[in-house]
Order: sequence, then C-alpha cells, then structure tokens
Amino acid sequence: MDAVKKPATTIRVFDRGAFYTVHGADAQVAAQRVFKTTSVVRQFREGEKTLDYVTLSKLNFENFVKELLLVLRYRVEVYGCVGASSRNSADWRLEAQASPGNLAQFEELLFGSSGVQESGGVLAIKTTQQDNSTVVGAAFGDGCVRRLQVAEFADSGFLPNLETLVVQLAPTECLVAAGDPAASAIGQVMQRAGVLVTEVARGDFSAPDALRDLSRLLRFTGGMQPDASLLPEAGRTHAMAATAALIKYLRLMSDEGSMSQFSLSTFDLRQYMRLDTAAIEAFNLLPTPQDSSPTHSLLGLLDQCRTSQGSRLLSQWIKQPLVDHRQIEERLDLVEMFTEDTELRQALRDDHLRRLPDLQRLVRRLQRGKAGLQDCCRVYQAVRSMPALLERLEAYCGPHSAVVKATFEFAKFVEMVETTVDLDRTDDGDYVVRPEFDDELQELRQKLNELEVLVEKQLRRVAGDLGLEPHKGIKLESTPQTGFFFRVLKKARLDEKLLRNNKLYHTVETNKNGVKFRSGPLENASDEYLRARAAYGEQQRTVIQEIVKIAAGYTEPMLSLGSLTAQLDVLSALAVAGLSAPTPYVRPRLVPADQPAATRFVQLRHPCVEMQDGIAYIPNNVEFERGVSTFKVITGPNMGGKSTYIRSVAVAVVMAQIGSFVPCEAAQLRPVDALMARVGAGDCQARGVSTFMAEMLETAAILRAATKDSLVVIDELGRGTSTYDGFGLAWAISEYIANELGAYTLFATHFHELAALAEQLPAASNLHVTALTSGGRLTFLYDVQPGVCDKSFGIHVAELAHFPESVLQESRRRAAELEDCYCDRPTKFSRTESSQTETGDAIDSFLAKYDALAAGDLEPEQRQKAVARLMDELRGVQDPFVTHVLQRLDAH
Repeated sequence: MDAVKKPATTIRVFDRGAFYTVHGADAQVAAQRVFKTTSVVRQFREGEKTLDYVTLSKLNFENFVKELLLVLRYRVEVYGCVGASSRNSADWRLEAQASPGNLAQFEELLFGSSGVQESGGVLAIKTTQQDNSTVVGAAFGDGCVRRLQVAEFADSGFLPNLETLVVQLAPTECLVAAGDPAASAIGQVMQRAGVLVTEVARGDFSAPDALRDLSRLLRFTGGMQPDASLLPEAGRTHAMAATAALIKYLRLMSDEGSMSQFSLSTFDLRQYMRLDTAAIEAFNLLPTPQDSSPTHSLLGLLDQCRTSQGSRLLSQWIKQPLVDHRQIEERLDLVEMFTEDTELRQALRDDHLRRLPDLQRLVRRLQRGKAGLQDCCRVYQAVRSMPALLERLEAYCGPHSAVVKATFEFAKFVEMVETTVDLDRTDDGDYVVRPEFDDELQELRQKLNELEVLVEKQLRRVAGDLGLEPHKGIKLESTPQTGFFFRVLKKARLDEKLLRNNKLYHTVETNKNGVKFRSGPLENASDEYLRARAAYGEQQRTVIQEIVKIAAGYTEPMLSLGSLTAQLDVLSALAVAGLSAPTPYVRPRLVPADQPAATRFVQLRHPCVEMQDGIAYIPNNVEFERGVSTFKVITGPNMGGKSTYIRSVAVAVVMAQIGSFVPCEAAQLRPVDALMARVGAGDCQARGVSTFMAEMLETAAILRAATKDSLVVIDELGRGTSTYDGFGLAWAISEYIANELGAYTLFATHFHELAALAEQLPAASNLHVTALTSGGRLTFLYDVQPGVCDKSFGIHVAELAHFPESVLQESRRRAAELEDCYCDRPTKFSRTESSQTETGDAIDSFLAKYDALAAGDLEPEQRQKAVARLMDELRGVQDPFVTHVLQRLDAH
C-alpha cells in the first residue's frame, strides 16, 4: 500500500471502472479542491497500515483534472487495473498522463466542443557557463500546432533575457536537466512567471539525437534535402540539446502521424519589446484570478474577439509588442480601416467570425485521428464563407486596401464535402454520408427504404384488422434497441382481450400511454431492419474515416486560414474596443528611431481605470524629449494619482506597439525596445525575499537591461529600508539612469528631496499631482502639473481613512516636533542672533501669507502667481537662510 515516491505537483488517479480513487496526500488535495471538505476522506486498512483515499465520480474526476492542469498547473497520471486484483502496485498500469505543457491525451476532456482559450506549450532549457556569462539554449514546442522554436543567447546570472523569452512565449511548463548549473536561477524565473518546472535526466539533452529526430519530424519543402544538420539552427548546439529533451518529453517520435509535419524556426528576442513578469503584473496587462471584472486588465478590456483563436492571438500580441515601426503601422492601418468602415466591421464580426470554429483545435483533432464528419462540415462551412469575406475586404476602397488581400486553395476540399456529406441534414445536427457516394451504402439504404415501406404496410393491415385508424388510434414506433412495434392509444378504447386472445399478436408492454404489441411479420421485418441499419452504420463509419484522412491533408491551409481569421478578429476587436471607450481612442503617430522627435501623449487616460463605474477620469499630458526631458520625477500625496499616471503611460505605449489606438487626444511616440518596471512593494515569502530585497532585485534588472530606447517606470523606490538609505539609493539610481542609460523614465516618489535632481541633471524635470486643502479637508485634483508638490498630505490622507481623532492630533504634534527639531539643527545656513532678529519679521510675514494662500480657494494658476509675488518681496532680505528657503520654494 506504500505509494511510489513522486513530486507533490503530480497527482495520481486510479480508474476503477465505474468510479475513480485518489490516495494518500493526493486524497487530501482532491477532498479540498473537489468537495471543499476533508470529511469525504476514507481509509484503506491492511494490518496496522492505513492509506487515505477519496472516491470520485466521472464528473468529479473530469472537473478535478481540469482544475489540476489549467488552474493549479499540476501533472496528472491515470492508472488502469491490469488483472482481476487491484491490491498491489504491480496490478496497475499507466494509461494516460498530462502536464500543463502537454495536454494531448486530455484535450477532449478539457475543452470538449469549446475552443482552447490558452495555447500552452513546453520550454526546455539548457545552460552552460562561458566567459563569466551564462549561455542559454532554449527549445519551445506548441501544444496546439506542430511548431518548434529555438533560441540561443548569452545572459547574466539573474537570467533577465530568459525571463523575457518566458513572457513572450508564455509556456506552461519548463524542462530543466538534473544538475543544471543555473537550475536555481531558472527556478526563480519560472516561479515569477507561474510556470511548472520539471526536472528530466541530463542525458535527454543530446544535440545529435535532436538532429536525427528532426530529420524525421520536420516538413521539408522546396526541394530541401531531409537532413536537419543542414539547417541554420543546427549550429546552435545548446538549443539543439534542449530540442532533444523536448522531443523526448512530448513523445513525438512515438506518434507516426507527427512525421514530416513539424516546422522549425529561430525565435529572436529583439523583434519584440522586452517585458518581464514585473511589468506584466505592475501594469495589469494580463488578467489574474483576483480580477473581479474583465476590464481590470488590458487583455480583458481589449478582448472583443469573436473566436477562440482571436483571443489567443491577442494575448500573444500583448506579450509580444512590436518594435519595428513599419510592422506597427501595418496593424494600425487595418485597425483604422475597421474603425472607419462600420459596415465592413459589423459584417466581418456578425456574418463571418461569429460562425467560425476553432480551426487550430480542429486541426489538432484531425492530426490525432479524433475528428469526425461534423468537424469536416465545420471546416467546410468556414471555407465556404471565405470567398464572401475576401470579396468584402478586397472591395474596400480605403487607403489601406492593398494590405487586406489574401487567397487560399480549398476547392478540392469543398468539392469533397459537397460530394460526400448530406448537407441538407446538417441543419438538424445530423452528419451523415450521402448514400449515393458509396455503392454499398446505396444498396443498404435501398434495403432500409424497402423495409420501411414494408412495416408501413403492416401498420395499415393491423389497423384494419383491429378496426382502428392508422397513425391516430394505432401508431408505428421504434427504438434503436428493440426495433419496430405497434402502440394502441388509450383514447382508442380497444379492449385488451382482443390482443391477448389473438394468436397473431403478442403484447410487449402495457402502461398509461397505451398497449405496445407486435405481429409476427413486423417482428421479422424489424430484426432485418436492425441488421441492415447496423451494417449501414458500420459502412458509414468506414467512409467517414476515409473522408477524415483526406481532410487531414488540408491541415496546413487550415492553419493558414485560422491565422488569417485570427488576425482579422483581433484587428476588428481593437477597433471595437477603441470605439466602445467613454471617449474613443485615437491613432498614434509613430516616429522612426532615426528621426529626432519627442514622445508625447496629450490628455492621456488609463484605459482600464476610466471604465470603472462612477469614475470621471482626469486626463493628463506627458512628453519626453531626448537630451531635454527624459527623466520625470513625480511627487504628490498618496491617492493623488501618481501611480495611475505613470501606469497610464506604460499601458499606452504597449497598446500603441501592438497596433491599437490609444486613449488620448493625440499621441506621438518612438517605439521603445523594453518596458521595465519597479512598481509596488510587497514581500515574496515563497522566495524568502523581503520587500526591500524585492525592490532591489527588480531595480537591478532595470540597471542591467535598460537602454536609451527603453521606458522605465519606478514607483516609490526605497520604502523598505531607512529613510536615509532609501533616499541615497533613490538618488544614486536616478543619476545612473539619467546619465548612463538615458532611458525614458517616470519616477514617482515621496522623497521630495529628489526634486533637486532637476537642478543637476539636464534631462531631469519635476512633475507633481495637485491637491487642495480647504477647511481642514483634502481634495485630490488628479491633475499633473510641472514643479514639485508644495507640501506633504500624509495626515490628511489618514484623516480620510477615518483615523481616531486622538491619533490624528498626536501625529500632528509629533510632526511639528520633528519639523522644529530639523529646523533647529545647525547648518551652513545658520545665522547669528542679530541676523535672526533682523529678518525674523520678514520671514514670519511671508510664511503667514503663504499659509493663507495654501488654505484659500484660488485656482492653481492664480495661486502660483500670488506665491511668485511673495517670493519677489522676500528676495529683498539679504540672508543665507532666506536664500535657502527661496531655493526650496522655487523647487516646489
């Protein structure tokens, strides 16, 4: 009864025919996830040994497997009993298994007739140390389409390039060799991305094995010699070693249907914007289980797609924003086309896309031999709608009509379906082969028709014998199991003795619906009919198998068709999302990298925040200009809008570079090569990392990977340590980014002293979010203006949170004491007693007038002018301390 050792993330289920059982620690998992209680746990007993178990019905088993693979990202193994006894482990055999990256054996259970919302895939990693750096070889296999991608690159110890690769490919499982020198760093990267790590034997990573297997798996076209060693990817030895492990793990060589079906390509990290998991999470680009509304993430907001393949492609685009301005412009052209042409957009979405099946999943079913006649008909219906769709697109006379032309050759497939399938019956959900297509089918169909005529004659004969009207007093009915029988209705009021005493008939059943009976000739005809129908069904299945085999030869054009429709779906969805916003989005103007021009957003909004109920969003401007203003320091109170402001810029850049319009009045930008984030503060207990360490790790990744063409967003750096250390680090990091990297940067902070960077760094400038205090109440304006926040509002925010009045009073008293203590410290601006007496009145007068202005109801512009007049008056006092005060006020 001792369970064989296994990882905790692998759940073993035992198939006992009518039900399933789960044992040991796995039983506790099943009890909690399926039944939400441990009271269902039972125990096997053998002497003094016990073993927990839980019993699962078929429905519970299916739901449990779905949660394990799609939610928890666990592995699943299903065992079946070999012999009559099931008490020993030797009596059980592994019948099916799956992991988050390899769902092939459970696709029907997981997705059924619905589309696959998440593609998934397995990433194999092979690393080695070389010249003080880590060389990473990677191979990725997609679970839905037969495609392999490889990459090989140098990386630093923390593997930021690998993290970018993981974000862009979005695998659900990662293979690592036992004893890999970078296993710990790989594990941390995968943990941040939520990817399951599977350790495999080191010997599985063999480059020669990969080349031999690829020569059989790959589809060579254009007269290419079927030899993988001649491909350019063959020179990437580490990537080939990872490919070998991937092929073995997915058991591709054991599937004869996979031979000569795969494609191989090199994945280039430079073709997309660099994103790491910190940026994905900080800017809510993808949904999380905690989201209460789809609009809380960018993907949920933009996903107006009509098809499953469209939703998957949009998710991929968000993780892979483009950096080539020409490719972005092509997408923007098509989005603009769908935005401006309402008739075209609605016709595409309502008349065509809405009826399309998940072609990628249908291709997978065809490849695995699991498809049926209904699947072929769904492909046929999709193909039949394409000419009308292409005609609509080609008829578009807008400025971008050249981009929308596409053709596919499905003429023979359409002819096959129309020749073989009885399309008239598909409207009723009946998918059968036309009898005239096959001689044997036609012969069996003719026999069935003759038998149907014969039993109808029997009905009229028996009705006449009993004095009943056919189809009213007496009916002819049948079931698939018993065949034909007569039923006399209760309303016919026939004396049952007439049937029981008549030797020509024998009663089958009597119930409230009447009397069921048969005659000898009807029983003979019924038996013959059942045999003919069984033969007809068997011949139907034989013909359908041949049709499916022929259809499997069209998988490549089907994938091309799926790719085209997915792109059209995403582009039209982006147009719908832009038009559905409270204020429609606008097309951004892209600037090539070699042209000097500012990146600018006018009246920018956060697309997710503005969709929340009861929100009247206050838009703001942002502008970056190389050498003039690339580093923005944003100050202001908590809840004042700093974080929303900096996030809105990051999200707008991502939207623009995936080809979407952006939520503002006007936009101009140069595509960025990376979006780096240090946003939010929280412990990562699973990694044993504190708040401050998490900040430092994310910031270190920025300093290592950002370039002058990157966008860096930092929010509240240095809060996890002492004020002095935090300020020192924030200052040094800011100087390094501004001077050494030159990246576009938004730095939100409570260290108001960082505002002095603008005096020392030419590219630095100050922004602040405005707020007013009136009558002791704080009002957030959410308006971002040049300059520094003129005061701290921490106690006011505490008041908004309904702190006890005694706590608020004590906080004000302590804050005043600290301010007095700070002001009493001797500095280089300390004055003699006589000078203090000479200027004291002037300073007191200035401060009194300044406080009166701050508490007033003046507009911000009027208040700034009034402060400027007060400062001009104070400049007449020649005193070092006054000069320092004026400098501070100028900064604010």
